[in-house]
Amino acid sequence: MIDHGKLKQLIRPVRGFKTLKTAYATIKGFEVMRALRKDQAFSVNIARDMRGKARLVERAFNVGPGALADAVRFISQQLELQDE
Repeated sequence: MIDHGKLKQLIRPVRGFKTLKTAYATIKGFEVMRALRKDQAFSVNIARDMRGKARLVERAFNVGPGALADAVRFISQQLELQDE
């Protein structure tokens, strides 16, 4: 059974949502920030640094480069390091 007590406390000041889209975005934001605060997002953020946390937020809200662009950039950086 999942306890949503904390989430309900956060949502109460919002006083309801007008559309399902705004409800989804708001709850997703609360959950992402909660996961970051509790360090539960370490599988995505291996280095556990601010850049990784920023990437996690970018991916969650579809802003900035996607995961594929990050992977390509990481692989190209690793290949450049091997060539040196």
